[in-house]
Amino acid sequence: MSNTIKSKPTQNATKARRFSIHRRRVRLQNTPPENVIFKLADTPDELSQVCRLLYDSYTQVGYMKEDGSGYRFTPFYVLPSCYTLIAKQGDTVIGTTTIIIKSLEELPVEQIFSLKHIQRWNRRIAEASSLTIHPDHRSQDGALIHALLKYMFQVAREDLGVHDLVMASTPKHMVFYEALLLFRRLSEEVIDAFDYVNGTTATGAYLNFTEMHQDYATMYKDVPDERNVFKYYMEYEFNTFRSLSTAVTTYNGNRWRPEHLNHFLHGPIQGANSITKEDFELLRRHYSSSNYDQVFARHKLSKATALIDANTTGIIRSSTGNRTPIIVRRIEEDRIHLTAERPYELLEGKELQLLRQDQQTEPVRIRSITLTGELDATVRYDPTSSPGIMAMLTNEQTTPSSKEDTPHKAPSYQEDQFTHVG
Repeated sequence: MSNTIKSKPTQNATKARRFSIHRRRVRLQNTPPENVIFKLADTPDELSQVCRLLYDSYTQVGYMKEDGSGYRFTPFYVLPSCYTLIAKQGDTVIGTTTIIIKSLEELPVEQIFSLKHIQRWNRRIAEASSLTIHPDHRSQDGALIHALLKYMFQVAREDLGVHDLVMASTPKHMVFYEALLLFRRLSEEVIDAFDYVNGTTATGAYLNFTEMHQDYATMYKDVPDERNVFKYYMEYEFNTFRSLSTAVTTYNGNRWRPEHLNHFLHGPIQGANSITKEDFELLRRHYSSSNYDQVFARHKLSKATALIDANTTGIIRSSTGNRTPIIVRRIEEDRIHLTAERPYELLEGKELQLLRQDQQTEPVRIRSITLTGELDATVRYDPTSSPGIMAMLTNEQTTPSSKEDTPHKAPSYQEDQFTHVG
């Protein structure tokens, strides 16, 4: 018996038929799940519930080995540039997903896939990760998973200014994201072992938010409402979705108070056991003020210099008056990391100015500029020339207490399809 190798046109036709079947099977509601709110996890109890939910779900499906802790914790969960979103029934977290803003460090998905072919100098990338639904709240029509995804897309686009959302998923679940939500593959390669989820087989994909509206409108034109993904994700408004109060351009408003951070690292979750020294040093730089000294005291870290991840527009002026647009990616106490469409034009720069909410900040005197590869550059600046930047770096932001949620009752569900990603 001979083996037959399918041609690419045959493979494409097979995929198209499979995608068409998934689109015909979808059933969507024009209202959110009853008695469920969607919000940022902004209390220690909510994030602790997230870690328990992820541990239970991930160990059940083999994404994590049982270690007796009862919690899944990664340093991303407490980074200011990471936003853990939840679906909550009364006081109970019944679903979660996390948006990790791309910074100078690699995203988890970059362990297995390159993002270079989608990166642009003026675009912001984030990863969707840690998506799961409690087993008692999984339904045949996926009402909760669709609502949580809709909420995540809304927060990423409107509150965080993300342009491209990347993700990793098993090949089985990836069909859902490609067929219905029009994710595009980062690569056709299937990775045998993704360490971030205990060596699970993984594929990678991304969703272009800039083109999402048009792509959905074209794909789902004239489709009945109960199967119309465009109307569900782009037109329906759910009053149970809570917008974030944090700033879009500087990802510094999602920091935890010292006592809360200590709870996650050294309390019941014992997150410190899941973190490397490099992770601790990065956390220390995001939590660099003396208020956090006791949190990190036992770990013998080197002196921390503050940093803020950003997505702030600006310009660099040369001595001749030329103006080059830039995007600031990270601000530190003595340097600024940025991207530019034509970075070579920056070399004569003398002054940097941030543009925040259509207002210009005071100019920053440039000491030197180094091109660090492709569209990236690093600017050494005079801190004394920018009290505004120093104020951002030393700002002791805290997370306000959230209002108590009204207890609700939700129906019990069974089906568990498409409930785990990343």
